[in-house]
Amino acid sequence: MEIQITQETPQIENQGLNQALFEAVVTITNNIPAHQNLNINLIKLAPGQAELIMAIGSEFSNSYGTAHGGVIATFADSAMGVALRTLNLRVVTLEMNLNFFARVETGEKLIAKARSIHAGHQVIVAEADVYNSSNKLVSKSRGTFFRIGRVIE
Repeated sequence: MEIQITQETPQIENQGLNQALFEAVVTITNNIPAHQNLNINLIKLAPGQAELIMAIGSEFSNSYGTAHGGVIATFADSAMGVALRTLNLRVVTLEMNLNFFARVETGEKLIAKARSIHAGHQVIVAEADVYNSSNKLVSKSRGTFFRIGRVIE
C-alpha cells in the first residue's frame, strides 16, 4: 500500500503494530477530509489504542467563545475509530455517549486517548478520554461500533 500523507504530521509512534497495518492506519486516517479540516493528527498507535492531537482554533468556538461540544465529540469519535482500526477493523459508529468535565478555550490543544474495551464478532465498544493543554480531563466518552470489514486483508 502506497502511503499518501496529505497534511504535515509529526512523527507517529508505532507501539507494536505490524508495519503494513501501521502504514494503512496512518494513510487512511491522514486522508479523512474531516481530519484534514479539523487539523486532527496522529501521535501514537498501538494494538487497540490510539492517541491523537487537535488544536482548537476560533473557527471551532461556540457562542461563549469556547470550543463547541460537537467538535470535541467528533474528535473523541474519530479517536475511537482509529483505535479500532489498529485491530484491523473497519467500523461505523452505532451510538456514543459523552460527558464534559471542563471547558476548552480557543488556542488550546486537545489530546484524545482512545482504546478498545470489547471486540465482539460484530459489535465493538471503545472509550476515549480527551485532555486539554494542562492535562486536565475535558471529556470521557464510550461508543458502540459495528464491524463492516477489515483495514487490510
